[in-house]
Amino acid sequence: MAWLRTLSCLVAAGSSLLVTSCPFDGADATPRASGAAAPAASATVHTLPPSKVLEEPSPPASKEPDLELVALRPDEQAAVGNELEAAELGDAPASAEAMEPEASAEAPADDGEDLRPVAAHPYHPDFGVDPERALTAVRKETYVFSEPNWRSKKLGYLRAGAVVKRSAEPALKAKDCRAGWYQVEPQGYVCVGNTASTDIQDSVSVAARQMPDRSEGLPYAYGISRYPTPPFYTKLPSEKEQLRVENNLAQLKANGARSWDAEVFDQIPEFLLGNKQAPTLTGRTRGPGTVYSGRALPKSGFAFLRLFESDGRRFGLTTDMEIVPLDRLKLVRPSEFHGVNITGVGLPVAFNRARVAALFAGDPKTGLKQERLIGYREALKLSGKAVQLGGGRYLETRDGLWVKDDSLTVISPMRKVPGWAKPGRTWIEVSILKQTLVAYVGTEAVYATLVSTGADGLGDPKETHSTVQGQFLIHTKHVSVTMSGDEAGDEFDLRDVPYVQYFKEGYAFHAAYWHDSFGKPRSHGCINLSPEDARWLFQWSDPPVPPKWHGAMSLRDGTLVHIHP
Repeated sequence: MAWLRTLSCLVAAGSSLLVTSCPFDGADATPRASGAAAPAASATVHTLPPSKVLEEPSPPASKEPDLELVALRPDEQAAVGNELEAAELGDAPASAEAMEPEASAEAPADDGEDLRPVAAHPYHPDFGVDPERALTAVRKETYVFSEPNWRSKKLGYLRAGAVVKRSAEPALKAKDCRAGWYQVEPQGYVCVGNTASTDIQDSVSVAARQMPDRSEGLPYAYGISRYPTPPFYTKLPSEKEQLRVENNLAQLKANGARSWDAEVFDQIPEFLLGNKQAPTLTGRTRGPGTVYSGRALPKSGFAFLRLFESDGRRFGLTTDMEIVPLDRLKLVRPSEFHGVNITGVGLPVAFNRARVAALFAGDPKTGLKQERLIGYREALKLSGKAVQLGGGRYLETRDGLWVKDDSLTVISPMRKVPGWAKPGRTWIEVSILKQTLVAYVGTEAVYATLVSTGADGLGDPKETHSTVQGQFLIHTKHVSVTMSGDEAGDEFDLRDVPYVQYFKEGYAFHAAYWHDSFGKPRSHGCINLSPEDARWLFQWSDPPVPPKWHGAMSLRDGTLVHIHP
């Protein structure tokens, strides 16, 4: 099947490929469909009986989760690794066919004319596309193909609400795409029908129009569930309906959603007024009596398209079109740590690993005087000069100050230029022992930072939580992706993990918004970055993800990854 199935640990069934399952501690995870309620929570659609009060879930275990991506379908990536030599890499293979997984040979069922309703009132955002030449995505994943047929390779996908420029007329009409295949910018073809529309006033597109902000470390506003966990409302519930679903509503209202005070709240979306159901991303419609569709897991996180207030209570609309009360969530405040841009400066660079350390001014031979304290994990650009002084070794910074090296992680210039470091070629070096990452263009180091690799260090990645070593190519990138697992007692559901970049059998670079331990081993094998570092790396590396797309892939043109002890 298609490349987009291989996002993280296990693939989701059918065409809904962007939800994955990852165990916390070796759990056996299973996938679920995009937009579905969290595993192990009620997944059926509920209408409320006159007076029934729903039970709150049992208290969660106290164990702190350590989310990671673990497994990926090897048959769709093995060709990449097989083409890379462990010692020295040249150019990628000239033939792409051997490296490309097969696209789905079958079109989605009944992908013909689209009869979904349009928005009650026109919505005219400034998305820079003539409405007469626009195509919009109306599903969580709307795939872009290299040719106007379902058997061609997938180049990437759009997320619901995205609007792109299209050709004036369809390039091809066929029985399995009656409304026609349209060419879209910057490349590829999309079938208009169940997953895409030429009508930018489509109700799903209007509801989901808030696109991820790729200029930020977190592309959405995020919240992590508190206990008791929040219900997933399918419409704006009345207070009476809330009381039937949530039995501690008075206490919640008294405490409020204080962690969200600094966030910007919009007016209630028009498509939710008048007791209307939120649109779905599956094409299915809900009955007017539906109130909620399930309850979140204790270990769950959500990304929000919109935040608003109704009758004194704050709610968020998730990327899966669920309405969640924010007083049952804690606002995610990402790590402030990030690496350093060293373009034109290069290595060496050092990161301070001590809670208390200082820079000194003066001459080591005649005396040093403390200049200022150094922040924890602060980056220092070094001149390369070192002096031994009184049993200690001091390194000079590029601005002429000195720092003792016993609290530093130093990244030195490479001693031997690898064969793949050719002019203009982007590549990434990761050291497991140092917990560092350096981005290169040819032989020039342009960015350096601290990371969190596998918790088990240099162990066997097949048997332990260790990061794989060797040379690979980044081949699949996603602005965000959902990860979930349903092992009894260790269920979790984290939506829209940001800036995911796959390079080998379930191993990826990605942002971690649930911890701030960068510089220490922590993961199940993936390479965790701070949100800002993950954003920088995602924007810099190949293959590029076009501005209005949510994901892209290329099996031979990606940035090279070199991971070593």
